[in-house]
Amino acid sequence: MKQSITLTDKRFWVFEASTLLYAIGLLALGCVVWDKTATIDLGLFLACVCLISGLITWLIANGKHWFVFGLVYEMVFLCLIAAFCVIVVVVTNGTIFNDFWLDIGILLVFIFTIGIASFLPTIALAFVGYYLFCKK
Repeated sequence: MKQSITLTDKRFWVFEASTLLYAIGLLALGCVVWDKTATIDLGLFLACVCLISGLITWLIANGKHWFVFGLVYEMVFLCLIAAFCVIVVVVTNGTIFNDFWLDIGILLVFIFTIGIASFLPTIALAFVGYYLFCKK
């Protein structure tokens, strides 16, 4: 049975709040891993990407197994970041790619690195979220 989102569905809002906490955790993890300080715009970007990923994941995988839910969230998250990177390249360079294969390789390495760093936290979020948000 497919469930829809309503503004009164508290489970959806609790899940979205947890994605904000997840964004803060990922930002802190990124600061530790790459030894950089976070900026406000990076924090807002990551929060927006996590919220949009949460919304899309809720629409696609709500009610499915927690591991599937986590995988869908991770794929949506990485696809949004990849799309943003391509948009930034187009806006700055005026073209999609100057050296196509080099830029595709750099993009894939970048997305793969983010995927490695965020996979375990995403699966942990899905596992905890499954047991917190399942209907009784």
